[in-house]
Amino acid sequence: MKVGDKVRTLHGNEEGTIVRFLDKNLVEVEIEDGFGIPVLKNELVVVASEEEDYFERPERPAKPRSMADETTAKPTQQGIYLAYVSINDQQLSLHLVNATDFELPFSVGEDSNGNYQGISAGVLAPQTTAKLKNMQVAEFDQWPTLVVQLIFHRTGYFTLREPLQRKMRFKANTFFKSKATAPLLQKPAFVFRLDEQMGKPLDPDKLKEGMYAKRNNESETSMLRLERPPREVDLHIEKLTQKYDTMSNPEMLELQLRTFEEKLDQAIATGMDEITFIHGIGSGVLRDSIHKKLSQIQNIQYFKDTMRDKFGYGATLVRIK
Repeated sequence: MKVGDKVRTLHGNEEGTIVRFLDKNLVEVEIEDGFGIPVLKNELVVVASEEEDYFERPERPAKPRSMADETTAKPTQQGIYLAYVSINDQQLSLHLVNATDFELPFSVGEDSNGNYQGISAGVLAPQTTAKLKNMQVAEFDQWPTLVVQLIFHRTGYFTLREPLQRKMRFKANTFFKSKATAPLLQKPAFVFRLDEQMGKPLDPDKLKEGMYAKRNNESETSMLRLERPPREVDLHIEKLTQKYDTMSNPEMLELQLRTFEEKLDQAIATGMDEITFIHGIGSGVLRDSIHKKLSQIQNIQYFKDTMRDKFGYGATLVRIK
């Protein structure tokens, strides 16, 4: 017997899959409703050695693609998601969903007060999902911060994209309102999209500059370094470039919004609780554009006009989940 074997009890009707060995004589079997039950090995008979079925990979010649459970389905909705599927009223099954045409090398772990623990890693094929772990609903308030790291890959030529990292810490009032049909899984779940701002194509010139920015044989590139932004980011154009007098209004707005998105991504990825963007009052175009983008991002708890005394409400405070 081994993990992944489909088994049936000798003296009952229970059927399920071996998920782990508790000791040399006792195994845990996951039955249909998702419960794990301890069973003596001599009370079981192997129905089929179906490790590939348990890990739910497509039926094709095996490739060492992932250390997590995968399942294939028809594409339904583009994006990368976390899906918490109800097993019963006590447990949720956490899945990583890749509804894109990229291969995604990934690492997922949990951060509890600075103590990091890896829980799953591998390569997620396009249009597949990976089961990461089961979660106890009763322990919701004690769930650690979930850390997801992804790299976008295709064989052959494609536009290079930034790696994606998300830290997810949920609040009950937002988590339990996120019920939807999970892409690919096609099951009711609590669904959270990780790539609202999909890993953006990298500028080759900027990447090259970053590669040579480090000296003394340091291999780290400034382009890919994850930095915590300041708590207050000034988006006035003169703070962002010295060439603003040669730029058109659309070009200035584009630079301001690009800086806003970059600093917000960094704030979310490094686990900041809040960040303030100073945009000024002016005609309100920049403020309105920022507020529109913020309203479409799930990682945001709330945002509001702020700093009336200092900036005359020419700033926006963003509270991150």
